[in-house]
Amino acid sequence: MAIFSLVADAHMRFRHGTGRLLQHLWLLGCFPGRTDGPPSEQAYRKACSKLPVPLVAKALRQSHYQARSEGDRLYEGLRVLLVDGTKFIIPRNEETIKAYGLGSGSTGEAYYPQIHVGAFLDLVTGTFVDANLDHGSPAERQIMLDHATDNTEPTLYVADAGYNGMAHVYLLQQTGQGLLMELKMGRLVEDFRRGRKRSVVLSIRLTRAHLRNYPQHMQAVGTVIRIRLIRTKGTSKLRSRVLLTTLLDERRFKWFDLARIYLQRWTIELAFRHLKSSLRAEHIRKEALHRIRQLLLAAFILFNLGAIIRNRIRQPDLFPRKRGIRLPCFEFVLELADLFILAAVRPRHGQKTEMRRRLKAIRSCCFIYDPWRTRPKICQFPSSTFTRCKSTEKEAEFAKCEAVRKDMILLGMKYGQIEKTA
Repeated sequence: MAIFSLVADAHMRFRHGTGRLLQHLWLLGCFPGRTDGPPSEQAYRKACSKLPVPLVAKALRQSHYQARSEGDRLYEGLRVLLVDGTKFIIPRNEETIKAYGLGSGSTGEAYYPQIHVGAFLDLVTGTFVDANLDHGSPAERQIMLDHATDNTEPTLYVADAGYNGMAHVYLLQQTGQGLLMELKMGRLVEDFRRGRKRSVVLSIRLTRAHLRNYPQHMQAVGTVIRIRLIRTKGTSKLRSRVLLTTLLDERRFKWFDLARIYLQRWTIELAFRHLKSSLRAEHIRKEALHRIRQLLLAAFILFNLGAIIRNRIRQPDLFPRKRGIRLPCFEFVLELADLFILAAVRPRHGQKTEMRRRLKAIRSCCFIYDPWRTRPKICQFPSSTFTRCKSTEKEAEFAKCEAVRKDMILLGMKYGQIEKTA
């Protein structure tokens, strides 16, 4: 019940505030035995603060395992995890400033503290495996190494160019897990581009310069590691990319398969965008740091639950999808996910019928997939012709709809169809 309350926070409170959330939960019967109304905001916060953050993080991992199945498609027996980090703007108070400091400026977003979140997204299920809220201390590379060390399942970690470093590659090889990431600059990249091969295996001898950021592993100086470089296909306008991987078997791990898997890395960027725009995870009210961490993890849990619903309609693919297929609007799935959560916590008569109606609505709200868009598409609902226009034209249409809505409210109040408010 406490986890449900946090997920309800992520679904409503970021947008409407605590008072409306409590009223909503009370109307849904989430406070049995109370007939005088919902509890006060102070009492609600005090009760929620008793829930430890590690327990919420455990619920996040459990929600991922609920999305997995024996029929999940793996890549040569490896589960593919996308690794990346993002920053969330959090409320400014003494506790958050002491923990994370201030931004780089005195106005706008830079005025507020920012919490750095490192996350792992399962490419097959489309759910977050885990999230680390340590604000870059330890660094993202160390977060990946810690996760790979504790991970007992054969896994391929797909990271961006920010994880470059031969020492990092060496340490990840020691965990027995695979790595795939992009190389953007350096002598290795330039020498490889001069050749005509798509894949080549190289031997690298570690130096003190490689281990500069890992002084505790200086004993590895002189160790020879083997890596593999892959060059993706380019176009007349886009230069080919150079990828680094620790999967050395060129027959088993084809270069074009690894290149296609790396093209899917943008899905974790899209997931972060959903957390910030659809769930409005950055719009947390003034709260204690303990509650902020709870609510951010609750937003990840809600994202996973929405992905579970989406997977029942269409499961994500391991490789990039074909152009022109219909995909369900994940933003609309998140909007309708609250009833599925409530049905699991407090089953009532008639909820199954409403759930079927929502699934039918989710299936009907789709968009045509185009893999060559400059940025991933998140459609609006209800769908209409202006959703395909540029963002400025779309915002103008929304402004017109908002103006008409206000006029209709005034007319309704004038003719007695809507009760006048003070």
